[in-house]
Amino acid sequence: MSQNMNSGVDSYAAFFVSIKAKVLIRTPHYSVDDIEDIKQELLLAYLLAWPSFDPGKGNPKSFIKAVINNRAAEMLREAEAQKRWTGLKTLSLSTPLTDDTDATIGDQITSDESLWGDVFGAQSHSAAEQKMDHERMLAELPKDLRQTYRLLIEYSVTEAAELLGIPRTTMSSRLKKLKKFMEDKMDKK
Repeated sequence: MSQNMNSGVDSYAAFFVSIKAKVLIRTPHYSVDDIEDIKQELLLAYLLAWPSFDPGKGNPKSFIKAVINNRAAEMLREAEAQKRWTGLKTLSLSTPLTDDTDATIGDQITSDESLWGDVFGAQSHSAAEQKMDHERMLAELPKDLRQTYRLLIEYSVTEAAELLGIPRTTMSSRLKKLKKFMEDKMDKK
């Protein structure tokens, strides 16, 4: 003898639950394997709501449809919310990072290597020193080499020569003098 899970349930409710379950398994949130669970959930919603039905106020079929449709919509919203859940947990800054250390999340966040720390602090000091060295070297350059340097930052040798109205070979010679001057300064350090 087979067990009918719908025994004692209104046949229209069982029919509508079956149809709504088939509709739900076509959504990305549910699969065919979930159909029995969906049917149970929808039938349970119907059974819990049925005692509040007032035959003087409405049609039983309309009530059944409304209850089942509402529960199906709730199930979809719940499934969508679960899909959006990121897995983030609320933690305190005093939460230990690991069981074997006394370091806390707050300590990690404020360290130099962290998001709130100054990761580039050491690099910025180095960059500042390099900039000061660069400015010092530029100040020591003779006027014609300083002019050559500034032009060659933006222009090619040919373009710089045209701007100054001098032959390209003269600009190339200035570039060689500039390179020699810089190499000599670097060797003295």
